[in-house]
Amino acid sequence: MFVMLLAMASAMLLGLGVSPAQAHGGPIEGQIAQDGEGGIYVSFSYVEDSHPVEALVVATVEGRSASGEVLDPVVLVSASQGSGIWGAPPGTFPEGEWEVTVRVTEPIAYETSAPLEIVMADVVADDHVAPAAQSDGGAGAAFSSWLGLGLGGAAVVAVVVLVALIVLRRSRVSV
Repeated sequence: MFVMLLAMASAMLLGLGVSPAQAHGGPIEGQIAQDGEGGIYVSFSYVEDSHPVEALVVATVEGRSASGEVLDPVVLVSASQGSGIWGAPPGTFPEGEWEVTVRVTEPIAYETSAPLEIVMADVVADDHVAPAAQSDGGAGAAFSSWLGLGLGGAAVVAVVVLVALIVLRRSRVSV
């Protein structure tokens, strides 16, 4: 009985642990947005599971304004906002209407274009929100939820083992 309970608990834990490993891969997609300071950022995610692309992304952004001005390709760099977010620094694009094109060569070839209105936001010191307060959970929340599941599973196994030991001990004493 003890071995069967332990096997069931182990199978449950293994089943929970396999899901994240199967998650990533395949085609990617990007969402382009502007930062209010003449820069842009792109959030890359996998099409199949919508998880952020955590691999190294090699990408450029270029643009053409409504007035015909052309911005030559600029290399996107990893942004500090989180996993899967890459950007061009503030001041890259002048204010106005732009057709922005992002080209990715690694981890998989991908290209997307979108019309984007670049505006310069007036930032007042009191309006600034610290990055930690802006967090929507992202990868940290996902890790916490898996950590919680793992700890919960370990607690279940510990309880099963404890109950099995008590049952075995009582059955030996009564014999």
